[in-house]
Amino acid sequence: MKHFAAVALLSLATVAFASSSAKPTLTCSLTGKNIAKCCCNKMSNGKLYCKLAKKTISSCCCKPIKSESGR
Repeated sequence: MKHFAAVALLSLATVAFASSSAKPTLTCSLTGKNIAKCCCNKMSNGKLYCKLAKKTISSCCCKPIKSESGR
């Protein structure tokens, strides 16, 4: 019975983590798309490559989503 409770608790925690991590928290300033994690990859020359815009950039294009509750 303890094993079942532990498995159920672990499953519940996994589902809660998966649903919270899938929410978009960033916006790509080049494409305007909301994303869950940064879309920039660091290249060997020190520059960044935005996967969404398919462009080489000098600084990260991802910005936090602004809360609309501040209106």
